Amino acid sequence: MSVEIKETSATLRTLDVTIPQEDLKAPFEKKLAQYKKQVALKGFRQGMVPKAMILKQFGDTIRHEVVNETVDKVINEELKKAGILPVGPLKVTDFKDDKETSVKLTVEVEIDPEIDIKGYADTGVTVPDTAVHEEEIQDELNRMIQMWSRDEHVDRAAGKGDVVVGNYIEVVIDGEKQTLPENKEFRSLLGESASPGFDQGLMGVKAGDKKEINFQYPDDHKDERYRGKTAQFNVEITDVREIVPPTFDEEFCKQIGVKDEADLKNNIAESLANRKRDAAKTKAVDEAIDKLIESNPFDVPHARVVDLIKWSINRNVQDPKDAVEPTEEQINSLSAEAIREIKKHRILDFVATKEKLKATQESVDERLKLMAQAYQVDFETLKGHFRQSGRINGLREELRIQLAADFIVGIRPATESK
Repeated sequence: MSVEIKETSATLRTLDVTIPQEDLKAPFEKKLAQYKKQVALKGFRQGMVPKAMILKQFGDTIRHEVVNETVDKVINEELKKAGILPVGPLKVTDFKDDKETSVKLTVEVEIDPEIDIKGYADTGVTVPDTAVHEEEIQDELNRMIQMWSRDEHVDRAAGKGDVVVGNYIEVVIDGEKQTLPENKEFRSLLGESASPGFDQGLMGVKAGDKKEINFQYPDDHKDERYRGKTAQFNVEITDVREIVPPTFDEEFCKQIGVKDEADLKNNIAESLANRKRDAAKTKAVDEAIDKLIESNPFDVPHARVVDLIKWSINRNVQDPKDAVEPTEEQINSLSAEAIREIKKHRILDFVATKEKLKATQESVDERLKLMAQAYQVDFETLKGHFRQSGRINGLREELRIQLAADFIVGIRPATESK
């Protein structure tokens, strides 16, 4: 038998395989003997069916199995010998079996091309300094206070900052009467609505009032259907509620896990700082990756692209049986993004390998502690689960790739693994 391997492209190898019929005789006789032991036909006990009858009934099936098994064995041996690692299913583009002289077939194999990334040690991209301003901290504090606040009924006219509750009676937009929703109730926080004219019309209302509100939607309204249009709302008011912020007493602070309001502001400042640093680093890494992709062009196997798209569209599927294959439309629309993501990972893997970057045990533990904190579970229990399930290796690889991402933007952490 013979196998000729051709380099069709950077990502494709073509194998021309020839297997003489003579080489199929021994495996055919072996397979025939297996059938003879296992087959039981009417009138014959298992293992006692004549060879001629087995050949007549199962000859074609046996030959088909022998050819497939022999082809698979030959191809796998040749790929291993040549150091070729397929990244997708092998594709048979031509198959001929004359059943007299030889079996001939052509097989295409997709592979990852070898890459040699230049310039990664000095991309010219660094992570800019970030700063958190007092007004940002206050804005976030205000948002959190609003989230923790409650609203209470008040027996007075509504003012800015109050919640007005009511029902729509009639709505007319640009002179056209609208169909009201089944649930006609609305709640409007005065001063925060996307339609300031509507809020203004509710100023001073009390529970039990009926009112006609005329206004014009702003040109930048979030719903483009209403931008710049005139509106007439007839409403009845059912309640006016006042927003009551939380009191930062001992009980409330204990409930949200801080000592006092100052401690909360410190936590907010630290969280904002981390988010800004992470966002700045992500942006810098993406910029550096784009530069390296442009200056180090290489091809991506189509099988890799399809696999990533398939993973992407099925990532939330709970049962593997519910997973679906990507459509041609999905492949066409998502290929560019998938190719960039694959190139990014290959570049970072190259950098990590070249620079011998490894995640330290301290960094693994630190990540697990953050996860344990987020999931509210015991650190040692989570660590043991990761080790037993094998997920600890995936976490190490994730941190290794992160070290490579840091490296290309000038961050050079310690790499000595403990």
